[in-house]
Amino acid sequence: MQAVWIVAIAVGIPVLSGTVTRISKLYFANKEKERSMNISAESEALEDIQAGMRDLKRRIANLESILLEYERKNP
Repeated sequence: MQAVWIVAIAVGIPVLSGTVTRISKLYFANKEKERSMNISAESEALEDIQAGMRDLKRRIANLESILLEYERKNP
């Protein structure tokens, strides 16, 4: 009976530790992928905001020039 316990421990501990190691590797690999996806999504959102700000600056400049022309024509 004692030999069965020795074999169970000798086989069971490496199997359990290997399973825990693989699960933890999968968990942390998925976390890293999620983190890189979040970073790319954030950078895309920032690029969209930056493009919107560029358009807004252009529109403001156009409105300022229109206003200046109107003021010159109508003193």
